[in-house]
Amino acid sequence: MPSLPPPVWAELHHGGAWNDITGDVRVTTSPVTVTRGLSSESASEAEPTSCTCDLDSRDDRYAPRNPMSPLWGEIGRNTPFRWGYDVGGPWARIQKDGGSAYAALSVASDPGLDVTGDFDLRIDVSSDYWWLYQMLALRAVPSTNSHDWAFQIINGRLTFMWFPAGTWASRVYRQATELVKAYAGQRLALRVTLDADNGAGGHEVRFYTGRTVDDEEWNLIGDPVTGAGATSLYTGNAYMELGGGLEFRGDPNGSSLPPLQGRAYALQLRDGINGTVKVDMKTSSATLGEDTFVDATGFTWRRRGSAVLTNRHVRMSGEVPAWPPTRDLSGNDNYVSIEPSGITRRMNAGTKPQDSALRRYIQAMGPVDCWPLTDGVDSKAGKSLLGGRDTTPSGSALYVPPTWAGGTLADWVEPVLAVKAGEISGVMAHTPRRALGDNWHVDLFMSGGGGNSTVVIQVWDVGAGTDAQNQVSIQLGLTGYLDRLSVSRLSEGSDSSSQAFFGNWDGLGIWDDRPHHLRLSVTGTGRVWTVYIDGKEFAFGGIDVTLRPPSRIRVGYGALSVSGESSTDRSLGYLTYWMGDAVSEVDMWTAYMGFQGERAGDRIERLADEAGYPVTVAGELVYQQRMGIQDQARILELLNEASRTNFGHLLDARDRAEVIHRGGSTLWNQPPALVLDYSAGVIGAPFKPVDDDKLTENDVSVKRAYGSVPARQVLEEGELSVQDPPDGVGRYDNAYTYSLATDRQADQVAGMRLHLGTYNGVRYTRLTLNLANPRVFAMIDEILRIDVGDKIRLTNLPADHGPDDVEVLVAGYTEEAGADAWTITFNCTPAEPWTTGIAGSAVFGRADTGGCHLTSGVTAAATSVPVTTTGARRWADSATYPGDFPFEVRTGGEVMRVTACTGTGAAQTFTVVRAVNGVSKSHPAGQDIRLAAPVYAAL
Repeated sequence: MPSLPPPVWAELHHGGAWNDITGDVRVTTSPVTVTRGLSSESASEAEPTSCTCDLDSRDDRYAPRNPMSPLWGEIGRNTPFRWGYDVGGPWARIQKDGGSAYAALSVASDPGLDVTGDFDLRIDVSSDYWWLYQMLALRAVPSTNSHDWAFQIINGRLTFMWFPAGTWASRVYRQATELVKAYAGQRLALRVTLDADNGAGGHEVRFYTGRTVDDEEWNLIGDPVTGAGATSLYTGNAYMELGGGLEFRGDPNGSSLPPLQGRAYALQLRDGINGTVKVDMKTSSATLGEDTFVDATGFTWRRRGSAVLTNRHVRMSGEVPAWPPTRDLSGNDNYVSIEPSGITRRMNAGTKPQDSALRRYIQAMGPVDCWPLTDGVDSKAGKSLLGGRDTTPSGSALYVPPTWAGGTLADWVEPVLAVKAGEISGVMAHTPRRALGDNWHVDLFMSGGGGNSTVVIQVWDVGAGTDAQNQVSIQLGLTGYLDRLSVSRLSEGSDSSSQAFFGNWDGLGIWDDRPHHLRLSVTGTGRVWTVYIDGKEFAFGGIDVTLRPPSRIRVGYGALSVSGESSTDRSLGYLTYWMGDAVSEVDMWTAYMGFQGERAGDRIERLADEAGYPVTVAGELVYQQRMGIQDQARILELLNEASRTNFGHLLDARDRAEVIHRGGSTLWNQPPALVLDYSAGVIGAPFKPVDDDKLTENDVSVKRAYGSVPARQVLEEGELSVQDPPDGVGRYDNAYTYSLATDRQADQVAGMRLHLGTYNGVRYTRLTLNLANPRVFAMIDEILRIDVGDKIRLTNLPADHGPDDVEVLVAGYTEEAGADAWTITFNCTPAEPWTTGIAGSAVFGRADTGGCHLTSGVTAAATSVPVTTTGARRWADSATYPGDFPFEVRTGGEVMRVTACTGTGAAQTFTVVRAVNGVSKSHPAGQDIRLAAPVYAAL
């Protein structure tokens, strides 16, 4: 039975470790609160996670400015803090912080563990490092030469290995074609199936993710993986382990794997795919403090190695930005009211926009030197990005100083140096003298110029300039009206010199106002040159002498007067010198173009990594949206932009100082994380569903940033269409700008917003649960697992809410734990729009017609229902498609179960079971009839 206040705990991190401060938390006099995720259904971005908590400080313990404080010098601004409960059923902490010591839950060898044919293993685990190598579960004991199977993560991919002959030499393994894309600490059900004989002369392995080991619908990771020949599993005398291997730790190549870096909750083993359950273990059946427990199938499990059974929930992990003291009037009481918050608070604290994607990428990749040429309008020289020497003027007597900050490479790049039309100018950059190797590269970014312009790039090596050691230079001449590249070499000694002309190459195509990139690469121990234009090889050749690493680089700009040719201002910037092969010409061009086409999750990870913040992403890469050009904005704005394009959630992690992104693909077709029966009295006050037009959008325009005309999607017919009432609701139009890779995506995003904005149902914006209510507390494990993006199902609602169950997605929540109350309030949005069709699925695999109505009226008792399809596709008939029955349809609020359908034309007749949802009534001719649970096309 729950009691108040609940069993809370809290810790502060100082002195290099987490320190318990539970005794100082004044939960009996003031509640602890946590707010996380979206604050309302209309919010588009999550606020930083926040917490309020009072700490007893009568000994001035939490006074960081008091030299007599026991924590003097240990705490201060942004001291790490975490808080939670010790409550509910236990789980097994296998390993953490990259530990490799043995830890597992194991069950002794037993014939009941044997599976020889088709195999179906499901485990419920979380990992702190989904991308690392680690063991998941296994049945293999080398000392008895009994190798059965092993389930592992190898380089971020689920891997299944089995041993038909029971020996290491007989091993066979298959690996998922896609990564497990989950955020750090995320809990997932993982499943592997082996079809030992697929009927086509081979075997097939499939990998899945889900929510629990009992799921009926699973998400297939990548493609099925097949192999030649039928196969089988060995049945020896090995014990089974979940988490790590005592004797066997090998990956398919024989390298040692550490145990699961996280937690274990359940394991289910079936004989055959979806077959008989042979092992059904859930750690919730264990008792804290005990080393063994018995599962639902009678097997005894034992805690092994450093594995720990615990029920400690982290409900908030953040930082304490301030320690404001509070003292009563008597002076006898002293406490500190802290307000820890997630790290996104710091990310959002400044006002300075981020540098351009190009600048950030160059800095992150570490060139030898770089001169951005982005200096201010009053500059006389270009500063080095890395603290090297300034550029100096370079040119003939006709030299004109360039216009600093007057040039534009692209709208998303900082202003750069400009050379006005018809003028002659140039800069010289002196490189650091370092012996860094023979392969080197010089990058220059440019725009404009027209046909009446030239560019000369000359690079001198570190030669002494003597007859014994000539100074060698390579020169690139770019001529506008010829659209030509000319390449030559000059060698200079104290008394002699020589030169060589390597040739002309036409078709540069760089004289317009679009962004362009030129790279000169010298490789092959200084004997091969290559010029790349816009990330592609343009010209190459040999060098007849050895060209050493550069000592200086000159960029000169000329002017011509050719009849019929234009002359425009020329912009140049980011003269960069590299050694080695760390950054390719394609990478540089991609960064210059703002990483257009980058997947949303990849952008979030890259941006955070460049800024020094930890972040992880959930959602398979193939389903992430492709981003447009990265603009200059604050870091959190850029991260939220990517999350918004991906229709996901970006927020502070709950159990660690980290940012997580849950991609939109993870929201589709979820099983409910929690089922709440209204009639059981588990939903607390206030319970005020709304049925209004607050979120209605039936005319949506979406423009791609830096794109063409907006795409528009309009709902022309239906209850929420733009038609005037009563045929619709009138026009609700909105326009948006998104970061998208293509204009076609704008049409898709507009369609998605229209889809979400025309949901026709009651909205349950707030759900409050009293965790001190015994009926609610019985679900505490499920409730505390719920996170932003999860689904809740409401059943047995009042009649005036409609006859059907309702599903909502959690957008955020606020929880309060104190002496008088223990509650959690979920902020919710409708979940029905996030149901998509899946080919071959028994639940999500049926498409609706394009339109259908009752051919004639039916009475409340009729079981024969005539229908006429007006759309392109008729209903499946039971004679041709008997396996497609039964299915459920809805008309006039009544759900009917169709057990048969006759007719193969537009006019057909259903045989039905009436009043499936409790509604029984007559219906008029012409009334709309459609699938009771429609599915939608995913973005």
